[in-house]
Amino acid sequence: MEHYDYIVVGAGIEGSWTAYQLVKGADKKPSVLLLERFPLPHSRGSSHGQTRIIRNAYPDAFHTAIMPTAFREWQKLQAESGVDILVPKPLLLIADGKGYKKMDKIIACVNEEKAKQPDADIQLKELSREELETQFPQAKFSSQHRACVEHTAGILRADKCVATVQSEFKKRGGVIRDGFEVTSVVPGERVTVRGRFNNQAASVTASKLAICAGPWASKLIDPLLPTKLPLEALRILVFYWKIKENGPGAIPSTFIDCGEGDFWGIPELEYPHMYKLCNPSYTDKVEPDDRDKNVGAPDYSSMADYIEKYFPGLESKPSIVETCMYTVTPDLTCILDTVPGHSNIAFGCGFSGIGFKKAPAVGIMIKQLLNPQEEKILDSTAFRLIRFSTD
Repeated sequence: MEHYDYIVVGAGIEGSWTAYQLVKGADKKPSVLLLERFPLPHSRGSSHGQTRIIRNAYPDAFHTAIMPTAFREWQKLQAESGVDILVPKPLLLIADGKGYKKMDKIIACVNEEKAKQPDADIQLKELSREELETQFPQAKFSSQHRACVEHTAGILRADKCVATVQSEFKKRGGVIRDGFEVTSVVPGERVTVRGRFNNQAASVTASKLAICAGPWASKLIDPLLPTKLPLEALRILVFYWKIKENGPGAIPSTFIDCGEGDFWGIPELEYPHMYKLCNPSYTDKVEPDDRDKNVGAPDYSSMADYIEKYFPGLESKPSIVETCMYTVTPDLTCILDTVPGHSNIAFGCGFSGIGFKKAPAVGIMIKQLLNPQEEKILDSTAFRLIRFSTD
């Protein structure tokens, strides 16, 4: 039976970065195996697609605190690989009366983190009404809207990010085995990972194990815990809206509405003349293996109303609709922890649609959980499972 220093289950962006963090920078290279259920590359999980927003601006201090590290890791990966994975792009944050409190929290968290990390490159500026209209004439926001721009935000080229992390992992001696479906984990001084590979039963062992199985996390982790993980797998609809030929155009930035429905958008990096504008209300609970069953024709009327109201440069009927999955927790914050009684098994799950950009920092925190004797770079306390305890 093959044995490794570390095994990571799940080669999405979180698992891939975890494996990469485990193997890079070590004086004595550990043996690290990254297992993936599906043949790579694939679109079955949550890490596929072409773009993700990356930002520092969050209404929770623990999210903002880890983002400077995540940004630096993405930038290092781009420099070392020579692959263009990070596109600088300002982020426009909008809030009507419903979102003022959230906007104030974002500003406070950014200012607090800039004070703690003066070397961190975080630039957030609140705009006057005149500045909003001048810088973003393509949109028509009301006089009740407040706006901020984070000039240090950007866009991650998601598919390229996943492939690049995996490539750099392999360059440093890491091993990837796709098509290996993990069916169970047996704790112990040597953790046994059982599954199927090439349609045959297979097992491998490791001194330490990290599980980053996305929507399939509960099936592997719940049997190891005294209570079930508070996770739901949701199917998400992603909409692309055509930019009108003779209209005012689309805003040249990424976009998040902090008040009215949590709309978010990404400029045309994926499909020519299309703006990606979505809303998390277009979700339904699914079994991850049946994600594309009964999708049907979505009722996008609320999206169309929003676009007609604020984005006159876009057509009010989507040209492309795609699906992906979120694995969400009750507080929309991921869980990073170890299995009680088995400190050599760690897991990361429930990234709730905002985990991609944080993946380099997630990898660091999972590495720290498995190696508590090493220097602590990031604080993962806010992400521990105990926060859901009812005791």
